[in-house]
Amino acid sequence: MSQTLTGPVSGGGYSPGGLTGQQLSAITRRAVRPVVTVQIYQAHPLLSLLFQNAQRARGGISQVTIPTQGQSFVSFSWGSFAGTFPQPQDVAAINNAQFNLAMGMVPIGFFGMEAIIQSSEVIVPKLRVVTTDAATVIRQSLATAIYGGYSGVANSIDSLPAAYDNGTNYATYGGITRSGNNWWQGQYYPNVNPITSRAAMATQIMRVQTGAGGEKPDFGVMNPADWATLLTDFIGIEQIHTTPQNMIGRENITNSGFSAIQVLNVPIFPDPFCPRGTMYLINTKYLAMYINDYLNFAFTGFHSLIPLGQLASIGVLLCGLDVICSKPSSGAIFTGLSTPAWTQSSPNLPAVV
Repeated sequence: MSQTLTGPVSGGGYSPGGLTGQQLSAITRRAVRPVVTVQIYQAHPLLSLLFQNAQRARGGISQVTIPTQGQSFVSFSWGSFAGTFPQPQDVAAINNAQFNLAMGMVPIGFFGMEAIIQSSEVIVPKLRVVTTDAATVIRQSLATAIYGGYSGVANSIDSLPAAYDNGTNYATYGGITRSGNNWWQGQYYPNVNPITSRAAMATQIMRVQTGAGGEKPDFGVMNPADWATLLTDFIGIEQIHTTPQNMIGRENITNSGFSAIQVLNVPIFPDPFCPRGTMYLINTKYLAMYINDYLNFAFTGFHSLIPLGQLASIGVLLCGLDVICSKPSSGAIFTGLSTPAWTQSSPNLPAVV
């Protein structure tokens, strides 16, 4: 990553330029605000929700194993006056869906000369900034991975596209083959018509509810540009009522719009990490994040690099987790929403693989 380091700016405002400005720069300290303002990260609503309801996981092989029932153990029949019935069969109806936790890592270096230089003249401790950034980088990477941003990268977590696929793109999930096992297929709807109205959203919610056997999703998530397109259908019929002779002031501000669009009691949220043109309808009864007790943003501590011939230390921030759906048919992925409210891209984030 290239960057340009800037020196004191002279010749602007009441600061002189030329030789006078250079002279003052040489003998005057800069007024530096002791806070680093981060420019490059985004909010992650879905990741925050999953963290809030995270489940515990520990050691073993296939750290999360979920027994799943794919067919009936017993059968129904009508009875006659004789009261006879077919003999029950011993049906093997349970399969184990098995998942391994993934481990995200951020190495943190602490150089010996850096510590000496900042020992007395520090404005912002670099180590504090770096360690804070490490936790943020992990969260940003996880928020990207949830939506399949690291699809194909070895040892990444399981993603929502994998959870709700029907076998088109992900033939297996949790070690169970989807081909021939319709009960393990998610609801994958590619190239749907643009969802730009309440009626269209209600239709898709009922579609998913039907495909899930009657269980309605808890919420939906879209890219902000697609979400704003749907919002216009709500704003168009919004009415604001005021009481005559009442003043609208600081205590009773009139608010327009919605922080979450709700259709059939299903809130739809915007998430900057959700790819544009994609929507997910999710039932949180079956979707959860599992985090290892011992790798819950754990830090190894700093260890000396002197044996390697360097005056420095290095530590690693670790997080072991996975995002798992125990019933793929409970939710859905929609692609091809082609009418975003705007076209500009999100800020460029650091590439992490």
